Amino acid sequence: MTWSPQDLPAELRTALDAALEKKALAPAVLRVTELAGYTDWVMILSARSERQVAAVAEAITRALKQQGRRPRGTDGFDGHQWDLLDYDDFIIHVFHHPVRTHFDLESMWSDAPRVELHLPPEVMDTSGIADVFAVPTPREYHGDVRFGGFDDEFEAADDDEWDELADPEDDLEDDEPELDDPEDGALEPPPA
Repeated sequence: MTWSPQDLPAELRTALDAALEKKALAPAVLRVTELAGYTDWVMILSARSERQVAAVAEAITRALKQQGRRPRGTDGFDGHQWDLLDYDDFIIHVFHHPVRTHFDLESMWSDAPRVELHLPPEVMDTSGIADVFAVPTPREYHGDVRFGGFDDEFEAADDDEWDELADPEDDLEDDEPELDDPEDGALEPPPA
């Protein structure tokens, strides 16, 4: 089945219009009802910078609020590299474009039918921002010795380094709570 903009929920069309007013690029709308149990539509948008990500996400939120819709949840608003707006029956991802290409959600949803939006080429063209505004690669996380993990997650030079990282006051092997009176096994109530 081929999907068109007329098949979209009115509120998702409103969100798309608000995003395009803020010059969002390369919108993709995917029908994921048959693939995901938590939403029906996913819209993915690109922006040229973190400031534009914020502007696009705020414009969408404002436009839908005027129609009485508030997001069920949001994420990413602290750094604006990837803002997520969850409206239950549709989810909107607003990406700083290099972050979008890095995570490549479209590939994850490659089985989902795309909506043919019929937008002008200048809206769909991201060639001018493909590498220009690349964000720094986040530091690779290898776990934390205090919380356990597999041996290959940690890159310490030797066991002495782990000893330096571990808190000597924290005895992780002692799972038993300390009792005030070990004979009766009861804890004292907290002071009133």
